[in-house]
Amino acid sequence: MLKIYGQARSRAFRVIWLCNESNIPYEHVPVTINIDKAQCKEDWYVKLNPNARVPTIEDNGFVMWESAAINLYLAEKYDSPLYPRTDEGRGRMLQWAFFVANDIESPMITVFINRNGHPREKCDPVLHEAAERQLSLKLKILERHLSQTAFFGGDQWDMADFMVASVLYLLFVLRYDFSAFPKLGAWLTASVERPAAKEARRLRELL
Repeated sequence: MLKIYGQARSRAFRVIWLCNESNIPYEHVPVTINIDKAQCKEDWYVKLNPNARVPTIEDNGFVMWESAAINLYLAEKYDSPLYPRTDEGRGRMLQWAFFVANDIESPMITVFINRNGHPREKCDPVLHEAAERQLSLKLKILERHLSQTAFFGGDQWDMADFMVASVLYLLFVLRYDFSAFPKLGAWLTASVERPAAKEARRLRELL
């Protein structure tokens, strides 16, 4: 059986959500991070993932890390109902997957860290403001797209939408103000209210 290593509060959440959406059986193996003597630093885990980060999967002896790559691999291998059936659909999926990873995740995490991750006295307001500006510019691109079509994947919510939503879930957790991006806010809320997402959220949010 597929094993997913990592705390549900980490990026392992994204893999758990994908498996729920795709009816992929899995065993969740919590691995502690960001604490003294974290399990992700132990030799047995570093042999699986030399970055000592989560998530990592072990799929019938095949070991893989990096959450976006894991989800693209699993969706294709296990014939997820979300996986696009056309070359154009797969192109859209990859476009949005790389966009959120390269352009949105970094400023989003900076906003999160400086709003929630540090004691107030250690927060950097200048860095926070710069990240907020950068994030806003990128969210405008998503809002503009959704003003023209209901989904990122085409005619229905598919793997392209999943890749965007699984990253933007952090903004949902932050209760980010989407008043300037109403279509994006509505789309994200609908995405994280999907039954498979709610199942993964229960595992994450009740910790």
